[in-house]
Amino acid sequence: MDIECSNSPATVRDLAARLGRSRQSLYYHLITLERAKLVTVTGWTGAGRDRERVYAVTRGPIAVGARLRSADLAAADRAVKALLRMTAREVSAVLLSGDLTADPGARPMAFRGKARLSEARLERLQGLIGRVQELLQAAKGGPAGCPLYALTVVLTPAREAGKTRSSKRNTRNRKP
Repeated sequence: MDIECSNSPATVRDLAARLGRSRQSLYYHLITLERAKLVTVTGWTGAGRDRERVYAVTRGPIAVGARLRSADLAAADRAVKALLRMTAREVSAVLLSGDLTADPGARPMAFRGKARLSEARLERLQGLIGRVQELLQAAKGGPAGCPLYALTVVLTPAREAGKTRSSKRNTRNRKP
């Protein structure tokens, strides 16, 4: 959502035109993002039947913590899933378009890593993510001739391998 809204707040009508999606589907996603505090309503535009909310992306990293109510956690879970689906669609569109440039620096990149992080390393990683976010914020509104890039970063505690709920169920149901 951050890439689509850019620095300027937008209405659902604006977003629908930019994304080529129906307003109804965008309302669902925006309400989910609003509940998760990923977007905020900054005002209203229009009058009467044309009155619409104006949405803006919540600035800064989003931290989901234990202080949230279960309904807020569920909304955050749905928002993160929507974010990852949007990322998957963007990557698929580029890969399937066949329009990959010969410039290796402009090719899509994907990375997933897991590591045991000390408190100091976690703090350093969070700082680096913050610097990347600042770089992207500073680059918004850049020259129209520059290519548009999307970046999705999710940093979360991970489960130990073999310790998921589904693996416990599977081991209980296995025959010796």
